[in-house]
Amino acid sequence: MKLLQKIRSVLDKESKYPEENTGLLSLLRYVLVIWMAYYAVVAIYILALGYWKYALILGVTGFLFAYYTRLSYAIRLKWVLLFTIITTVAVSGYLTSIFGWRSSFQYSIYVAFLVLWYDPMTSVRIKFIFSTLMAFAVGAVSFLTPFGHTVMDTTTPGYVVLIYSNMAIFFVCISLVAFFFCTKYVETESKLMEYNRKLKLMSETDPLTKLMNRRFAEEEIARIEEECRAQGYIFCIAIGDIDFFKKVNDTYGHETGDVVLKRMAAMFKEHIKGHGFVARWGGEEFLFVLTRMNGDEALIYLDELRRKVKKTEFKHEEVDFKVTMTFGVEEYSPRHGTEKVIESADKKLYIGKQSGRDRVVF
Repeated sequence: MKLLQKIRSVLDKESKYPEENTGLLSLLRYVLVIWMAYYAVVAIYILALGYWKYALILGVTGFLFAYYTRLSYAIRLKWVLLFTIITTVAVSGYLTSIFGWRSSFQYSIYVAFLVLWYDPMTSVRIKFIFSTLMAFAVGAVSFLTPFGHTVMDTTTPGYVVLIYSNMAIFFVCISLVAFFFCTKYVETESKLMEYNRKLKLMSETDPLTKLMNRRFAEEEIARIEEECRAQGYIFCIAIGDIDFFKKVNDTYGHETGDVVLKRMAAMFKEHIKGHGFVARWGGEEFLFVLTRMNGDEALIYLDELRRKVKKTEFKHEEVDFKVTMTFGVEEYSPRHGTEKVIESADKKLYIGKQSGRDRVVF
């Protein structure tokens, strides 16, 4: 297991050029190592059957693939890919013409073709040019190689082993390319989904309190208003403001003020859970939407929250302090619409401020 992990870490090692495609580089190395080992084994096999000249070609090919693997750590990926494609086409074409079309040596060209198209950095024009040349190469080999022509006796077990070995290694390499492609696709999709989720969260959330921001709250209110009209239930909108919050910032500092806002936001979120939502409306103001409540029920509900706020202690260094909140609440009316309801809640908040603060006005 440790040996396999070590081999994998070596093959997955990044290029010394940071802009190189790491995925393609790893895929190319894996394919080269598989081909290197396979051609070395086939060379020994062919030599044992007495075809020393072709065994030498296979051995040299295996050596070249080993050399390209080593080169991939030192030079640009595009050159290693180019060398691999040229060698694959040339050797596969020659071996196919010698051992016949049924020998399946030409399948290596198809693998090289897929590896080429895996690369997102190479332009489509270059890929198309190379793909066309490779297609011509396969066509030429097919045309120049009679289907049954081979230097080996096709009735011998040795030839059958060669055919099925080439087919097996082709499917191994195809599976490897598919694995890399699917892994990269899933990884890219996951990253894109996570990026979109974060982007959506940023567009909808106040960064300090993690509550809905004003823009998203307005969208949610419009949705609830539509739902309310369709289903015939009622809801209330309230605006709450922390009393003398400027004094908190001036006395204890803005960092402490931020702590107060964050703790209050968490308290609001917990209190309103299952009954609507809360959003940061601006500064120390918060907007509450209380679904399926009339004005009297909302008044009781918010007064409970007001008392909870009043009991909460905050600390700055060695000093403990408390804050209070004032709320203005208005019941939704289809006749007036949410804009008027928010405006009315804001006016009632102002009345509460003028009347001594720390109260809920309905």
